[in-house]
Amino acid sequence: MFLSIKDIMELELLANATIKAGKEIITDKVVEWISVIESPVENFVRENELVLTTGIGCFKDSEELMGFVHDVYESGASALAFATGRYIFEIPGEIIHYAEERSFPIIDIPWEVRFADIIHEVLFKLKDLKKDEMKRSEKAQQLLIQMIIQGKTLEQITAYIEKELGKPVIIRNRLGEVVAGTNISPDIFKVLNEVNTEIEIQQSHHPIHSEIKKIESATHQYLHFAIQSNGNYDGDFFIQLKFEENLTEQDIVIVEQAVVATALWFSRTSAVMEAESRMQNEYILRLAKESEMTDEYVESHAAFFGFNLSLPYVCIVGHPQNLSDLIEHKKNVNDSAKTHLKQISIYVREGFTYAGENVQREILIGIDTNEVILFLEVDEDSKQETVNQYLDLVERRFSHLLPGATFSWGIGRHKTGLKDFNKSYQKAKSALDMGMKQRGIGLRIHFEETKFNRLLLNLSLNKEVREIVTSTISPIVKYDFNRDMELVKTITAYTRNNGNISQTARDLNLHRQSLLYRLRKIESLTDLSLVDPDDYFLMDFSAKIWTAGILEE
Repeated sequence: MFLSIKDIMELELLANATIKAGKEIITDKVVEWISVIESPVENFVRENELVLTTGIGCFKDSEELMGFVHDVYESGASALAFATGRYIFEIPGEIIHYAEERSFPIIDIPWEVRFADIIHEVLFKLKDLKKDEMKRSEKAQQLLIQMIIQGKTLEQITAYIEKELGKPVIIRNRLGEVVAGTNISPDIFKVLNEVNTEIEIQQSHHPIHSEIKKIESATHQYLHFAIQSNGNYDGDFFIQLKFEENLTEQDIVIVEQAVVATALWFSRTSAVMEAESRMQNEYILRLAKESEMTDEYVESHAAFFGFNLSLPYVCIVGHPQNLSDLIEHKKNVNDSAKTHLKQISIYVREGFTYAGENVQREILIGIDTNEVILFLEVDEDSKQETVNQYLDLVERRFSHLLPGATFSWGIGRHKTGLKDFNKSYQKAKSALDMGMKQRGIGLRIHFEETKFNRLLLNLSLNKEVREIVTSTISPIVKYDFNRDMELVKTITAYTRNNGNISQTARDLNLHRQSLLYRLRKIESLTDLSLVDPDDYFLMDFSAKIWTAGILEE
């Protein structure tokens, strides 16, 4: 709703006024202000202003009068009304011709009609209109908030905005994807790629205009508003207009409310997705680490999240070695010094999801403090191939998302069944821990590869075995700790080379005499002889138990 020149011409006190030019467009000419202006115009006239004048400053000079009309037109005024009968008795034909060519209304008002009465009537109508517009604005705001609370879709919200404004709208998210909007000209998609070329509108009488950007295409113009919440960019809001078409002040107020509502929708949706993601993560962690959950709980939550637990899965546990460096690299995630994987979980989860989509396998992802737990769908006959293909993609993705990331992996076994998720995790975790302690970091260790270590583990559970191993290895470990001589490493290399002195020295990068000195030191600390087969076995067995990390330091 707006006040037009036609509405003003229907006032009773203007019954004898006549339209001299621009009669065909008075219905569309918006009036937001009214004033009395005499020459010179300068910058005293605002856009959409009805200008009243007697022409007293320039009626004697036709060129000066034409210049006055020109300045009023160029200022963006809605119309120019002359009071005739005192200074100007008849509006010159060249002025009427000038105005007709530009669709600029010229009004002839009888001298006896007082400007004060016209201003009073127009301001009264503007005041009433302002009340109606305020009601419209408040209603729009209430409806938009209500739609957000009721959980309406963005398409439903956009449809209401388009109906209220009578103009097409399009909304895109922070990724540049169009998520809502109808009846938009096809050239908008080309325009969307040229947002960086937009021109800022500067109109001092509308402070909010400083936040609007205008983009022009071959067929339309588009007003662009950035969608923001909590200071973060969430997307873009576009309105399609015809060339030379402008929004009214009230339309801009409604657009501002619509942009705020859209930001709220994005914020609410983001919060819902974040909460759901957190619930999913907690569920996967419980599925992996807890063995006492009821089948009802497991199945109901799986159905809620859309997980198919009947598929054959294998558990993969990953551990990053350089969390501090990764978090330092992603300062914008969290400036805290805590080395928690959850701080960079958005990047980690994206990498694992991307890889799962590429191998076309279902994947369940749980991220804990310092490890990530995955359940990857596999075929029994190609399990290892699928796992390696998947982890290849993950590591390739991390080279872009998290440069410098080094993950160690443990891969478990899995049988079909709800209870087996915990067992599979335990196996993967065991493979990871044993692999990192014995083989180093950045490797992939399958549970099947840890048979010997598991044998050692079961043997070490016997109290007497633990006492024998501890009494054997303790003197060597203590000596290593105090002297940093790497005697345990020496035993491991010596037994791995079947007692070959030359090969062991080369492996350890030692002089032959230095290696012999270490071996004698080991014999003296343990009271065992490396020549005696039983002593040799006991020393080898104790060293393997220790390096497997089975004994407490």
